[in-house]
Amino acid sequence: MKKWAAAVFVLIVSSVSAQVVNTGFVDTAGGEHLGKIVIGAYADVYANFSKTGQKLPYMVSSSRNNETAVNLAMIDIRYQTDNIRARFVPAFGTYMNDNYANESGTLKNLLEASVGLRVSKKLNLWMDAGILGSPYTNENPVSKDQLMYSRSLSAENSPYYLSGFKLGLPLRKNISFYAYLINGWQRIQDNNQEPAFGTQLEWKPGKNHLINWNTYLGNEESAARPNDMMRYFTDLYWIGRFGKHWDASACVYGGIQQYHLVLPVDSVFGPPPHARLRLHRWWNANAQLRYNAGEHYAFSGRVEWYNDPGEVFQKALGNQTGSYRTGSYSLCITRKIDKNALFRLEYRRFFSGNDNRSIYPFENQFRDNLDVLTAAVSVWF
Repeated sequence: MKKWAAAVFVLIVSSVSAQVVNTGFVDTAGGEHLGKIVIGAYADVYANFSKTGQKLPYMVSSSRNNETAVNLAMIDIRYQTDNIRARFVPAFGTYMNDNYANESGTLKNLLEASVGLRVSKKLNLWMDAGILGSPYTNENPVSKDQLMYSRSLSAENSPYYLSGFKLGLPLRKNISFYAYLINGWQRIQDNNQEPAFGTQLEWKPGKNHLINWNTYLGNEESAARPNDMMRYFTDLYWIGRFGKHWDASACVYGGIQQYHLVLPVDSVFGPPPHARLRLHRWWNANAQLRYNAGEHYAFSGRVEWYNDPGEVFQKALGNQTGSYRTGSYSLCITRKIDKNALFRLEYRRFFSGNDNRSIYPFENQFRDNLDVLTAAVSVWF
């Protein structure tokens, strides 16, 4: 193990003093201190320009089109003592409208809301409960924390939040393990009264690199999807920094969804209809790179591919094929206006992976690609 770790570390050696952080979680990284309480705020305003409808297809983040809109506006309130911590994050915007559409009442406006207890001071063992940030993929909904303005296909098609219990245990100084007992795949309210389980292993081989591995196991049967059964999922991502100018990140994941394929009534034997077990598999991969050109400007890019042939998460529009395969590449310019403000301009092209099949709305028809230009301003304290 030591030889393997050393070999990896030789490949990713760098020389920046600031540590990388896990951008899979929401962190305002600031705020005003009022005793044991910290209050922060964040606002993200954007405008998309493309020749599609009022909404970008297949997206929940910054999804409105040809208008100026608020993607995410939130207040982050935290409280912590030696043995107790709490977090309350009410939020609003088009991201909340789209991503929390299945939740009810005031739950639609809670980005996070949790309480935590340190159950062992010796082991530094914490248990948190409530609406929690998701460990899955290397991106969270707060754009300022990310190398690109827009969210990747991997983040848009995996949980942004979880609801349940989280147990965190530091295994070593640079390795932490977390276990999750949750209501389901991005569910605040349980949909089938069966718990789901998740794990997270975070390793920092050096101050400039972070490797994170997650798993998920849960029954996804619900009234809306009565034929779904067990879902198995795992992802692996890396976040790194090279020298003073380069930041990078990459994520891969894959999953299996079991479901009952209900067959028609047999013409000889008659009812009841019978079913058999089928499996849908999906996977994703992306890579991002940013060059920090001095104090005020940064240039970043991303390439990605998403393959969901069984349409577990997205149903292909237009010339439907029963499969959803797509990719994108993006270029982004970031201008730091102030220490707590960013202006970003991003170009993104989506392209269909289904041969000769158009899945992107374009004016009054469908095409196999879609170009989007986005301008955005983010401010926080």
